[in-house]
Amino acid sequence: MEEHRDPKEELRPKEEPQEEPSEYSFMQETIKRDRRGIRKGFFKMAGFGLVFGMCACFSFTALRPVMEGIFQDDPAQVTIPKEEPEEDEVQPESEPAEPAVQQTLDADSYRQMQQSLTAIGIEANRSVAEIVAVAKEQDWTEEAKDYKNSVSGLIVADNGRELLILGKSSVAKEAQELRVIFNDGNAYPAVLKKSDGTLGIGIYAVSRSDLEDSTWAQIETAVLGSSNAVSKGDVAIVLGKPFGYAGAMGFGSIASGKNTLDLADRQYRLINTDIAGSKNGSGFIVNLKGETIALIDQSAAEEGSTELIIGYGITDVKDIIECLSNGQGVPYIGIYGVDVTEEIEEQGIPKGLYVKNVEADSPAMAAGIQSGDVITSIGDDEVASYSAYHQSLMEKKVGSEVKVKGQRQGADGYVDIDFTVTVGSKE
Repeated sequence: MEEHRDPKEELRPKEEPQEEPSEYSFMQETIKRDRRGIRKGFFKMAGFGLVFGMCACFSFTALRPVMEGIFQDDPAQVTIPKEEPEEDEVQPESEPAEPAVQQTLDADSYRQMQQSLTAIGIEANRSVAEIVAVAKEQDWTEEAKDYKNSVSGLIVADNGRELLILGKSSVAKEAQELRVIFNDGNAYPAVLKKSDGTLGIGIYAVSRSDLEDSTWAQIETAVLGSSNAVSKGDVAIVLGKPFGYAGAMGFGSIASGKNTLDLADRQYRLINTDIAGSKNGSGFIVNLKGETIALIDQSAAEEGSTELIIGYGITDVKDIIECLSNGQGVPYIGIYGVDVTEEIEEQGIPKGLYVKNVEADSPAMAAGIQSGDVITSIGDDEVASYSAYHQSLMEKKVGSEVKVKGQRQGADGYVDIDFTVTVGSKE
């Protein structure tokens, strides 16, 4: 017998059997809540990280100049190459040369010579700058650009941190601010790194990080030549501010290179030219190789002489440049002397350095050295000439004590006498 089914019952949707609550359902809910918490924590940490990164970025940018100054590598030691003593070359014997055919010079020849000299000067001028001192009431950006209180500077070294520029130190006196203007016209802050009061020169420093690419493209470190190789009649090119205005260039010849100037602890060779210049001119003398052979200083000229450009031979200044470039004082005792030659020895004066004069308030005077004494040694170095005395002195450290031996004339002739001198520095 067939079972009777209600058609309406078949049309009703079947209900799914409900599952009994699982004993792990509370764990699933906990995991869901934990996942939501992790996501919130992640976004929160990301927000904190973004804020911290932005703060760190701004702080690094603001403190970068200071931190670079603190943690930057130490500047490299500047070393000026020593000159080798010149030896007389022995010329091989040769057959008599035929008389040279005299060349006829015309206007084109002169023009070519001028162009050649100008090209040498332009290349050497890449090492020349202008050092400007700004007073309190002065605006260094004034349109005139004709700075009265300025001197020429020579780029002598790059120690990796600073560009070092040689120039007269007098311009820095009572200056509120110092600037160096390079060939591209850009001016940069500068400081007087170290100075020497005997010659009145100093080394000015410009931070390398300040220099723009356009400036780097226009400058070059100077090549220091040998003033001992200069001869009368050699071509001379003057650069800098020799005529009273910056960026000048002049041509002429060496009039003399044999005169010397006596200053404390050293004789300096003077390079005279036949080029007329300004009484207060500054700059540098360059040879045909583009090498700097002299530092112009019109104050070195004798009183009453014509205002022809004159300068200290660069050979006698190289060791001073090296000291100043490394931030060291130039050793100073304060003796004016003269070599005791064989002719002077025949008069009964011992061999060594004869003291003509002692500078007032100098370490030599404090130690008791007097005019008429003869210096025979400094430390372990024997002194037989003025140059030997200076070379030995330059190897001493400022502030150190050094034993100086000499002889002084007494009733029965010269007797030995010793001094203890504290090496100073005249800035």
